[in-house]
Amino acid sequence: MCGICGYIGVNGAATKSVIEALHDLEHRGYDSAGLSRVCEGKVETYKISIEEKPDFTASDLADTIPDFHKPCKMALGHNRWRTFGGINKINTHPHYDNDRLFYLVHNGNVENLKDVEKEIGIWKRYSETDTEAIVNLIAKYYKQGSSFSEAVKRTINFIDGANVIVVFKADEPEYFISANKGGPIILAKGKDFSLLVSDPAPLEKFNITSKAPLESGNIAVVDASGWKVESSRNDNESKKRKKKNSKNNYKHFMLKEIMEQAETFANAFRGRLIHEAGTAKLGGLESLSAVKNVSGMNFSREIRRINRFHFVACGTAYNAGLYAKLLLNRFGIQAEVHIANEFCYSHPVFDPRDAFILISQSGETADTIEVMNEIKIKGNVYLGILNVPDSRIWRETDAGIGIRAGTERGVASTKAFTSQLACIVLLAVFLARQRNMTIDTGQKILFELEKLPTKIEESLKSTRKISAIARKYLEYDNFYFLGRYFNLITAMEGSLKFKEISYKHSEAYPLGEMKHGPLALIDQNFPSFVIIPDDSVFNKSLVNVYEIKGREGKVIALTNKSKEKELKKQVDDLIIFPETLDFLSPILSVVPLQLLAYYTSIAKGINPDKPRNLAKTVTVS
Repeated sequence: MCGICGYIGVNGAATKSVIEALHDLEHRGYDSAGLSRVCEGKVETYKISIEEKPDFTASDLADTIPDFHKPCKMALGHNRWRTFGGINKINTHPHYDNDRLFYLVHNGNVENLKDVEKEIGIWKRYSETDTEAIVNLIAKYYKQGSSFSEAVKRTINFIDGANVIVVFKADEPEYFISANKGGPIILAKGKDFSLLVSDPAPLEKFNITSKAPLESGNIAVVDASGWKVESSRNDNESKKRKKKNSKNNYKHFMLKEIMEQAETFANAFRGRLIHEAGTAKLGGLESLSAVKNVSGMNFSREIRRINRFHFVACGTAYNAGLYAKLLLNRFGIQAEVHIANEFCYSHPVFDPRDAFILISQSGETADTIEVMNEIKIKGNVYLGILNVPDSRIWRETDAGIGIRAGTERGVASTKAFTSQLACIVLLAVFLARQRNMTIDTGQKILFELEKLPTKIEESLKSTRKISAIARKYLEYDNFYFLGRYFNLITAMEGSLKFKEISYKHSEAYPLGEMKHGPLALIDQNFPSFVIIPDDSVFNKSLVNVYEIKGREGKVIALTNKSKEKELKKQVDDLIIFPETLDFLSPILSVVPLQLLAYYTSIAKGINPDKPRNLAKTVTVS
């Protein structure tokens, strides 16, 4: 999470003020820093990075500025923690457009960068950053006749993702414009000066008379006397949002959201992979260096000392939490998972150095918020894996990871689930690389993760076959969803989706548990969906398939192409999904089961977007 500070005042103290603020923002993490100031009508820009000085601080940036104490009324500074592009001075903020008319700093990620570059048209890049594209888009709209503020509005509305920008115009250095779309930025005022900061920490050194957060969806014009705030949304944004929130050519939101998963899954990891180090960049976690629990532990720098991770969630998010527990355990990291609505009554045992991770699509889940409030009292670090910026959990957790799935309208969660799994993989690699995972292993996982969007698209091509299977088994009323190890998660999520929107009874079990009771129900009228990929537990799972078939049970197997021939004569129907690493398999195997639930509901004449008795966001316990 980058650090931003803008200062404008009549006392000429802009340079010193911004340098001091950048120093106080260093706890958010940084690898480079820069400052643009306006002195005597001229813009001067200075930058530094760990490339030239590995242990630099804001004081070192100050040393690069000649005439440091020269009176300047405006300065804009930024501590960068890189996402797009390497660590060097060229990629360091502030960035400017090709004509050097606009100077801009940015916190966030542009998720539709290719669209932005296409919208700009012909321009000359000098850096590898998405930020440079933002400032050039502002310049383009300004050249087309938009006012400065209107150009900023159009730009913030065009870009996707959670982003905050602060920008000034070189030939009119009397004010900043800041726009917020899902990130933190604070407006503050003192006598004859105003500040914009991404964190309250720097404000303690200033004599502040008033302050206020710039809320998401708003734009502020800030000068030395204060600020004026208005909505950043315009008619074009409303149309864009309407289009994004429409069904397009799909009959239902659920199908649309299932079919979007290749794109939304890629969004979850875009800009977060550091291949050369075999790890992930998770700005939300890296910003936690200022957050301490009751033991005084500095999270960002001593993350290895966290004793155990506790995942807390409900419904589909709980299934994602189960996946997180398995994956972290696989990598040698202690983890537990809790159903949120049982947590406060089950007397969980945890250490002051344990961390809690709340998983919620909406960020407003009442049961999960209840756990969050309990953890606050205990003093443990608590984080979020969330989809909705500015939701309550998003605002109140110490930090977290945004899954970037976009608006999910279907009550039965689909794309949010796979995006949650993507972020859990990133988290697991991030944590494991700080422990015992080798760089080669980390790189292998990231390389395979990048292949998954294409493989999800391949899974989505099986709609016709899955629709036929849904119709074939429409008259049956009871179903098992069975899996082993990581694909037990698939079975649980598949069963949940199936019962949610088809209103048919289904149960999920570990395959190995069948002979401990569930096998008693198996007969020709009780079909089983078995997730049995080509993995280390395939042979064990195959024995369970024989047990079901030996009792006249019907088996619909989900497997990989490599096992198609072996299984074809053993089961009643086959659904093929692409191969991947065994612990990534649920990301691909769950897609056919989402489609199965959808097509079963359609065959029954049920609207899958509005299942009875259920709500998208559960805001009561």
